[in-house]
Amino acid sequence: MSNKKQPVNDFQLTLNKDSVKQGGSFKSFLESSSSYADDEVFWSLSGNDISQEDVVGGKLQGKATLKKDGSYKHVFEVANNNELNQNTELSVSYYLDPIFATPVASSSIEIISTHSDPNNDPSKPWLLRPTRTQVKENVSVEFLIQNGEPGKTVFYKLSGRRIDQDDFNLSYARMYGQAKIDPSGSANIPMMVRADHKTEGEEEVTLTIYKDNSYKKKLSSAKIPILDTSIQTQEQGPTKTKKPSGKQPVWSGKEKNGSWFTLSPSRVDIRENTSTRTRIDSNSKGGTVLYYNVSGKGIDQNDFDLTYARTSGEVIFNSNGAAFIPHLLRNDNKTEGIEQLTISLYRDKKFKNKVASTTLPVLDTSVQTSEQGPTKSSAPNTKQQQWSGGVLGGSWYTLSPSRSAFQRGETVSTRVDSNSLPGEILDWELTGSDISSNDLDQSAGSDGMKGTTEISKNGFSSIQHIFKSDNNTSTNTEATINLFRKNSKTIVATTSFPLIATPPEIEPNKITIHEGKSMKFKVFVRGVPSGEKVYWDATGVNITDSDFLGPRSGVVVQDSSQKFQLNFEASKDLLTEGTEFFKLNIYTEPGRTNLIGSSDVITIVDSSTTPEQTYEVESNAETVQQGKGFKMKVKTKNIDPGDIIHWKGTGPAADANIAYFEDTGLTSGSMALNNEGKATLQFRTTKQSMINSSAAFNFALYETSNYITPISGTASITVLAN
Repeated sequence: MSNKKQPVNDFQLTLNKDSVKQGGSFKSFLESSSSYADDEVFWSLSGNDISQEDVVGGKLQGKATLKKDGSYKHVFEVANNNELNQNTELSVSYYLDPIFATPVASSSIEIISTHSDPNNDPSKPWLLRPTRTQVKENVSVEFLIQNGEPGKTVFYKLSGRRIDQDDFNLSYARMYGQAKIDPSGSANIPMMVRADHKTEGEEEVTLTIYKDNSYKKKLSSAKIPILDTSIQTQEQGPTKTKKPSGKQPVWSGKEKNGSWFTLSPSRVDIRENTSTRTRIDSNSKGGTVLYYNVSGKGIDQNDFDLTYARTSGEVIFNSNGAAFIPHLLRNDNKTEGIEQLTISLYRDKKFKNKVASTTLPVLDTSVQTSEQGPTKSSAPNTKQQQWSGGVLGGSWYTLSPSRSAFQRGETVSTRVDSNSLPGEILDWELTGSDISSNDLDQSAGSDGMKGTTEISKNGFSSIQHIFKSDNNTSTNTEATINLFRKNSKTIVATTSFPLIATPPEIEPNKITIHEGKSMKFKVFVRGVPSGEKVYWDATGVNITDSDFLGPRSGVVVQDSSQKFQLNFEASKDLLTEGTEFFKLNIYTEPGRTNLIGSSDVITIVDSSTTPEQTYEVESNAETVQQGKGFKMKVKTKNIDPGDIIHWKGTGPAADANIAYFEDTGLTSGSMALNNEGKATLQFRTTKQSMINSSAAFNFALYETSNYITPISGTASITVLAN
């Protein structure tokens, strides 16, 4: 692994390995500072003889968003590409721009070619291989024994980094067990990794088989990394695995009807408007028919799109002993909180002889309102198909956006799930009212309005759209993606999601101010990309530059927060002009012709025509015993209700924080007057020891929050030590 010096030295890139085998994976960890929070970076993979076929998903370039601390983790999967005849070096580089002109960090890793791996000798006795290159929690993996002695019983045990029995569902392979070699010299040992709610970092499990039950005569071993997806919290700590009541079976090779089965959801949890594909693995030779049903608190048929799997049905296993059950969750407009979805598998139609089950949380995103209550699922007019394993061409497909709704300016990743074998090419099309190619940022890597997608291993694929930021569209739009077989117009799957409009929002903190008073606007410009300029001005009736102490127009460079604040103070111009009105306007160009937003009208009350304004303050007592509370009262004349007053405490009791405002613990602050133009402030005194026997606390009002110009007299109270 070699790090290169970069033009931007705020970044550091670390890879977790020096080398990786074909079919394996490795992690990259990019570090910077919080000043880069939420910034986008762009990654690239390169090297001699490196092509799209060498990585899972086929992408050699991509985009990522840094976390709040400026870091980003990425798992790269190396494809098992037989075209790579020798070891080669793969470079991983990150850039600040989509044209890859400003590099920030780079590192390299050696790819070990399958042809160069001595452990891949197919004739090796007692060959032991995992069926996955890595495994996530809540997912199953099998260890396949090949070239064993037929009829021989071997003994296995599990070990590895941060591994114990709570990492596994003990309904499947446990920490120790046996396997009997079938007539072909094979046996399968299935494991199910649990989501144990224990954040452990990198884990790795090793399975070793022995000739004897004393575990001394080793025959073979293999290991696989576990991707720890658990998030341990104070509310949910680590959980223990349940010990089955029955004896563990002796694991074997393929059988006619199968002797064991595992259920593996494709997600650790599932949101509404998203699909999950539950994979069933077994040692069935194929053709076995089993029956499933779903259950759980709050779960019924209205949770599902019944075009896909329903609340019960049949599965038939393919020749690899696998089958898939696809469920598509609906937005049912019923607020239910987190639900638990349990899928159970049975030998019989009456659901008596259970052979496996799995549970995953459903994250409820529905918002039930008085205008829109719960909706029912539409019942299909055709019989549900018998769900099967991977087949050439695929018999079903689902589309799942990465979220239930998106704003313009965001990336939409739509996942394709299917039971298709790898290599199937599908057509897709993006449609929607007022959506065209002009809405997509194709220079940043967005797919277009039409395209193709290729199913990769495990029946997955992905379609990505990056919508441009947009201030001019003020209404939401529904976007739809339809999926077709290649060169066909028949839809095999469809999904829709709302594209939320992002017009500017301008929020004033008051709608009336007097001459000499100040106010502020909070401006939200979610439709303006970071780094671009936003232009503003204040216009209205009887409004000139002399009406404000500061500028009446300006420009702001948009940052990643997509918001800014403008402060205005109306000047005392001694001119009797009557009531004046103004509003804040937002533009996208310096000529200020493309108006994208305006505030409500703000009234400036001409103080030349209004009576004298006064403020009075008084304490409710002359003294207060230490540890007790007291009040300061504010009375005003000719001041509008709701106006903000700025107050400050001074004197020894304030300086030593012996007396403080009860709500905030501070000795200064601001608050709004009530409907009578009055205010009452409750103060507390500390019980800590005082240096002197008494300390004074003085209270006064000021014109602004800089506490320079007083606008009232002073009220005082003396704090007496205990």
